[in-house]
Order: sequence, then C-alpha cells, then structure tokens
Amino acid sequence: MNFHIARTASTTGNLLQTLVNQQLTGNTDTAHVCYGVGRPDNARTLNANCSRYSKLEQARLLSEGLGPGALRVFDTIEGAENAIRVGGSPLFARTFVHSRGRDIRPVLDAWQCRPLFERGNVFFTGFVPSNREFRVWIYRQRHLGSYEKILRRPNDCQRLGRNHDNGFDFSGIEGDDVPEGLKNISRQAIRTLGLDFGAVDVLQGLDGGYVVLEVNSAPGVSNERRRVIQALAHRITRWAANGCPNRRDE
Repeated sequence: MNFHIARTASTTGNLLQTLVNQQLTGNTDTAHVCYGVGRPDNARTLNANCSRYSKLEQARLLSEGLGPGALRVFDTIEGAENAIRVGGSPLFARTFVHSRGRDIRPVLDAWQCRPLFERGNVFFTGFVPSNREFRVWIYRQRHLGSYEKILRRPNDCQRLGRNHDNGFDFSGIEGDDVPEGLKNISRQAIRTLGLDFGAVDVLQGLDGGYVVLEVNSAPGVSNERRRVIQALAHRITRWAANGCPNRRDE
C-alpha cells in the first residue's frame, strides 16, 4: 500500500499507514491512499483529488453542488472590492491556505478589506452566530465518528475560533447521540467534493440548523480520537482486500 501524506499531517498520516499495514494481507503494491496530497491518476487510489481545491474553491463547490436548501455553507467573497460592494458586517478575512484558524482576521468596517487583502487575506466569509461546532468523520457515506469542540481551558480563550490553541478540545459523541441531520450533511459534503473520506467541520447555528465550515482531507487526531482513525484504517484495509473498488457515485 502506497501512502501520500501531507507534511503538515505527517503524525496522523503515519499512524494511519501503520494501522493499515498491520492489517493488510496479500499484495497491495498498486493501491494508493492520499492523506492531504492528491494524485492525478485516481485509478486504485483513495482521495486522489483531495488537494485539488483551495479553501475558497472548496466553499464554492459545496455551495453550488449542494444546492439551495440542501445545507448551508459560509458565504464567500473573493477580493477586497467585492467585499466592500457586498457590504455587511462582521466579516472574516481568510487566506487560500490555512490551518487551525490562524489566518482569520475580523473585519468590522469596510475600509479594513483593502489592507487585509494586500497582506494576503484574499477572500472573506460571513459571520454565523453558533451554539456548537462538530467534526464528523465520513468514509464513503459511512459515519465513522463525531466529535464536539468543547472549551476545556477558558484561560487560553483569547482569540477567534474553536481550536486547541484557543482552549478547545474534541469530545467524542456516542453513535446513538449523533443527530442524523449532522451525519447526512457531512455525507453530502464529502460526496460533493468527490472524496472517499474526510472530516467535516460543521457549526450549529442559533436556529438549530447546520452550516458547513470546511472538509478536512488530512485531519489530525489525538489519543482520544484514536478510535476513529482505527475505524478508517479498517475501511481502507477492506477496500484493498476487495480489489480497490471505485465509489458507487463514480
């Protein structure tokens, strides 16, 4: 089995590779798994196009592919002048490549768009008030596990975003307690981007509805989430053992 692992995801990618290799039997030298790094040739390859889209392109595909009313994603605006013309506040200025929300810059007044754009924040997203944030792991429309971001270290909460640097940790949700709607929109997001697997970040708005933030093709895991990476390794092993079949929607 050949693994193609993004440098920024080496810890989890290497763990996944180890778990898969422990379970493999027979010759799988022609099979490929992409963890954050895609391959042009998608024959016998999982997640071949996982690095094909920028964050902005991903948001557009989700918005267009899911259709009105299917599920909500962030409104995205490219360029400072477009953001000023659309108006509304607050906005968040973002970069094409980012992780852990470290690129986020709040925009409270329209004049801020131009200097932020010149410093590399090339697109803007709307602000969605929310109660909760989840990460849902999907493999080919199968739900592998769900987690909620919980504030564990309030003293670290000094910036925007529910992430580890800001005092948040993932807390596992038992299968029976995961809302079916949360699983369904995550499946739709994975399918829309043409992925075999990924972890979908989803907000729950104040109205109870769900808003897709993004799809992670190389998500990291902590010790608490080792179970979900083991489940993914099991699915990959079964895929290889069955002759590396394509997804049903291909």
